[in-house]
Amino acid sequence: LYGILLPSGAECCLTFAEHIAGSESDFVKLMNKKADELGMKETHFCNSTGLQNSEHYSTVKDIAILLRYALKNDTFRQAFTTRRHSVPPTNEHPEGFTFYNTMFQAMDNAGMTDDDILGGKTGYTEEAGLCLASLAGIGGREYVLVTAKADGNHYTEPYHVMDAENVYEQIREKCL
Repeated sequence: LYGILLPSGAECCLTFAEHIAGSESDFVKLMNKKADELGMKETHFCNSTGLQNSEHYSTVKDIAILLRYALKNDTFRQAFTTRRHSVPPTNEHPEGFTFYNTMFQAMDNAGMTDDDILGGKTGYTEEAGLCLASLAGIGGREYVLVTAKADGNHYTEPYHVMDAENVYEQIREKCL
């Protein structure tokens, strides 16, 4: 789970899907079933990685529905709000290794220190642009924000994270 959420590890998505359902295609069936159960009316999944496919789509509203649901799970919440997670040594990795949350890395690299942002999951495809699903705690309340189509890519300023910081700042100002 940490490998999926923190560095956006596609190989972790595939391993997770196979472990849960036996294959990625069977896992995708479970994903679409859950989307229907949650009322995600403008979502259809084709893969577990979120990589571009003309039949794979969603909206920011539907992703917000999914995130609010997922955050009720303590294990998911812990991983979603983690800045880094270290894996102990194995035969393949005798030194162990550490996953880093791409959203928090983008914030650090841009000199952003928004303590209200509790967690987030970044995404990017050429078609969707820079995307972010995030959670913030402001004035004793929690806020979920999902953005898509921010300009840029992995090599530009983190406009998706900067957008979230701006929105959360506006919420903070209204709470004062």
